[in-house]
This record gives sequence, C-alpha cells and structure tokens, in this order.
Amino acid sequence: MPPSHDDPGRVGIRELPKLVTLHRAVARRQRLMAEPDLTYLFWESTLRCNLRCSHCGSSCEATSPVDELSTDQVINILRTIGEDFDASRIFVSITGGEPLLRKDLYEVVAEMTRLGMMSCIVTNGTLLTVPRAKRLHDAGMRTVSVSIDGAKSQHEAVRGKDSYDKALAGITAARQAGMVDVEAITCVRHDNLDSLPQIEAAVRAAGANLWRLITVDMMGRLAGTCDPSLWLSPADVRRTFDFLVKRRTELNRCKESFDVQFSCGGFLGARREEAVRPIDSQCFAGLCVGSILCDGQVAACPSLPRSWAQGSALDHRFSAIWRTQFQMHRTTGWRRTGPCTSCDWFGLCLGGGLHERVAQPDAFCWLHRQTDGSLAMIDPSGD
Repeated sequence: MPPSHDDPGRVGIRELPKLVTLHRAVARRQRLMAEPDLTYLFWESTLRCNLRCSHCGSSCEATSPVDELSTDQVINILRTIGEDFDASRIFVSITGGEPLLRKDLYEVVAEMTRLGMMSCIVTNGTLLTVPRAKRLHDAGMRTVSVSIDGAKSQHEAVRGKDSYDKALAGITAARQAGMVDVEAITCVRHDNLDSLPQIEAAVRAAGANLWRLITVDMMGRLAGTCDPSLWLSPADVRRTFDFLVKRRTELNRCKESFDVQFSCGGFLGARREEAVRPIDSQCFAGLCVGSILCDGQVAACPSLPRSWAQGSALDHRFSAIWRTQFQMHRTTGWRRTGPCTSCDWFGLCLGGGLHERVAQPDAFCWLHRQTDGSLAMIDPSGD
C-alpha cells in the first residue's frame, strides 16, 4: 500500500531541508551522550497536592508518601550544584505535587537566584494569588506555568470543582506580578480536543503568552490503563498536530507575541517536528536534563519511575552522581527493541521519549500513534 498523506513516515522534496536540520539536532544529542552538560534541572519540590487530578502522573495526595527534603537540605544540594557547574546556564523547573504548598518555596527560589540560576514554577494555579506571585517575582523568578485542561466543565472533570476559575486567576496573578513568561499547559485528550480554540482564547485573555500542549501518559493514577476519554486515537493525534501547524503558521504570519507548541517526547516524523515545536525538542533526560526528587534522589526526569533514580544527593554530591551514573540514559543499544528493531527512523529518534517508553512500552512510538495501520517508510538517510 502506498503511503498516505497522513503517514508520518512519508517524506517529499519539501521535507529534505527538515531532514538536514533534524540530523544536526540528533548530532547534538549524540554529543551529549558522550559528554553530558547539565543545563536544565527539575526540582520535584513535594508530592503533596491540594487537588486530586484523575490523570496525575505522580498520584499526588494531601500527604506525601516519602520524607521530603528540608529547607537546609535543598539549599545545600543547590549550593553544591552551584559550585560544580556553571549555575548561570541552569534553568530550574520547580514541580510537584503543588509547589506552593511548601512554605519555604520563596526562600529556595531566592537561593537559586543568588546562585545565578533561572527558575520557574509548574503549578495547578489554584493557590497562585497576586501576593504569592509577587513574592516569587521578588525572589527572582520570571516564568510561571499553569495547567488549564479544557473549557470549564472539561477542566473540572479531571481537576475538581471550582478549580478552573482559580487556575485562570493564577495566570492573571502571574502576569500582574510582572512575570515575563506566563505559560498555560493543556493536557490534550479526546474529550477536550474540540475545545482547543476556546481554551486558547481563555488562557490568552487571562494573560498567558505561551501555550504548551501535552498528552496523557499511562503512569501515576492511569498506570496500566487506556481510558478512551483521555487517550488520543491516531485520528485525534493528527487533529492535534493539524491544529498546532495551523495556529503556529497563523501566529508567525501575524507576528503575534504568543506562542503555541507541542511538548517534548519522541520523534514525530520529519513533516511534524519543526511544524509543531522547536526542532530540538526530543527527550534529553540524563543528557542535559537532571532532577532532584522530593526525597533527595537524583534522577533524569521526574516523569520516570522512581526506580530509575541514580542515587541520593543526601549521600553523594549531585555532580558525582550526574557524572558517573545515568548509563542507561546515555546509550541507545538497549532501545533498539520492539518497534524500534527495524525502524528506518531510529537514527533520528534514538528510541523515543524515555518516560513514554517506560510508561507505555506498547504505545510510545509517535509514528505509530499517528497512523491507522502499518507505516510505509523510506530510508531517511537517502541511501
């Protein structure tokens, strides 16, 4: 059967420049496998949360299942990172749980700023008032990300009653506090796909200047499940990407100061990569991305299972763990299994996004996720 227009493995003359750019991007990832360079750090500040979202990837509750780092412990770990790396090149994304439940959040952010690190917070937005946003801004933070998972009824179906208006108010509070980048994050699912234009209008009206679309993974509360209301079918994936291509083209043409893009993950295909997100947006876990988990464990990405942690920063310096561990993240031989075994695109994909591969080993490939039936692929090397 010849490849269809929607086949992500289909490559025409117009995609050849993209292939050249993609080969350059993968060369950077390969260099980082040999010489890792920490520039992005997650701090999983807590596993406590004031909400109980049905699609939570961390299964967060009101209390934490582990002993979380104290203020002094967090700051001491950050100071060793500042001593052992160029802190001015490190961007810290503070995640949870809900980070605003930590009373010492402002003190820790101030220390990050003192060390020269840039920082942001990823929050459900319901606790982000103007005074709190101003305290974060005064501590040196300039970026805030707030989750908006649909129109009001769709958002509250997965995040709980009365969460929608508070989340939008959190976006507005961040803007009023002077944050430079205020990002809305939407977890696209079958039930909110038709509402994407309405969601964009709402987050822009609230004050967001960035909008990132992500998808549900079979992890946390959804581990081992495939809820059809949350999981995107191949047709849904194509619709999501078509929407992104259309909006990014329109925004670029109008030179608007608003950006929309797809999140990180595995290889999307040559036609989709540059069209729906920056070209260099595949998984960099363990290459330039590291994490401090809430109990002090050092990991590549907080979305990976905790069993993938590489050691504790309470026992060893973060830099020692970063430089001597993470072998699985920095090799590709073990990944050439399953659907990757004979895939012609492996040289550009390198086995997909790690957390997706671990969470759903039978459904992590974004080429397969876009396609009804088998893929008719060509050799991207042109040989």
